[in-house]
Amino acid sequence: MAIERCEFCRAVLAAEHRHLLELASRTLVCACDACAVLFSDPGAGGEKYRLVPRRYLALADFQMTDEQWDALMIPVGMAFLLRSTGPKRVMAFYPSPAGPMESLLDLEGWEALAASNPILNDLEPDVEALLIDRTRNTRAYYIVPVDACYQLVGLIRISWRGLSGGETAWKAIGEFFADLQARSSKQNQDDRGT
Repeated sequence: MAIERCEFCRAVLAAEHRHLLELASRTLVCACDACAVLFSDPGAGGEKYRLVPRRYLALADFQMTDEQWDALMIPVGMAFLLRSTGPKRVMAFYPSPAGPMESLLDLEGWEALAASNPILNDLEPDVEALLIDRTRNTRAYYIVPVDACYQLVGLIRISWRGLSGGETAWKAIGEFFADLQARSSKQNQDDRGT
């Protein structure tokens, strides 16, 4: 297994480490905790970098009808949506075996969704996303760091087989969402001081 290093100071990184988003290229940059602290204040990365937060929230009370989902014009049952400061709009991507695919997003559909779910107005631009899972009769919604979305994309890229994905891919996707649920529950407990 290759050793991962901080892309700023070259320190060896732990398996779980921080990321920054390079805004111009929309690529993730690995960072050690010490370098990540340098970017923790809003605006510290200027127009070049933004620190990816660590917030995971399962949105159990999320309100989304099938009609609202259809209005977003996303052709598959899984997507992540984020506010982008570059093009100054909400962008939607869905994971595919070819990588993240951008979907055209009807802004009116997003505005109606945000009106029903005010927490969407608190998403950190560029680095936090609404992750939607409406596959296989599931209706699950999360606020996650954008690096979690790209982790899901990578998982699908390496495990998807054929047209339907195959049992291995769907097992990995199920484990990914179970981990999101566990992280959300742990953060909720930590926030309550338990």
